[in-house]
Amino acid sequence: MKSTPAKSAAAARFAGIAPEELGSYGRAAISWIEGDYVTVRPSFSVPDSLYAYRTTISWSEERSHLVFKESERIDAAFTQEGNVSIPHQSGYIYLVTSKAGQYRMVIISRPTIAGEMFGIVTTLQSGRGTHLLPVSTPIALVPAKSLVGEIGFGLIDKGHAHHVRYRNLIDRAVEEPFALLIPR
Repeated sequence: MKSTPAKSAAAARFAGIAPEELGSYGRAAISWIEGDYVTVRPSFSVPDSLYAYRTTISWSEERSHLVFKESERIDAAFTQEGNVSIPHQSGYIYLVTSKAGQYRMVIISRPTIAGEMFGIVTTLQSGRGTHLLPVSTPIALVPAKSLVGEIGFGLIDKGHAHHVRYRNLIDRAVEEPFALLIPR
């Protein structure tokens, strides 16, 4: 049976190459990003507090590209999972959730020498009743294996043992800057 160009392209993609819309990256070229990360961002509802959860990035053989999935969230109903885009042109990594036409996007830097990635998350904040509000805030992903001792997940308020360490990560995202937030 003769192979058509479309079938050949599909076969090549499933041989470890991500689809073009995700950056056409090869698995061998991006294996360094696979793993568990502690994700830290400001809390949307508690001033001066942070929110931390686990993000796992792994290769999906079935889809032939990287995927991500969150866990350790105290608001489990808002747990995200989706696709990882790594285009060569921008130098940034995108974690994209698309659910019934609703999107959430994280744009993060390539990893630093310590494996940390910094950027912003744009999502919807749950308000009163069914009210949702668009929100963007700094975010940091730190390899879980690089953190010494116990990892703090959930709401990290000012009195929490990990608050200063996690606050420094969020401050670094904007101060270095890995992301630019335009003041109003």
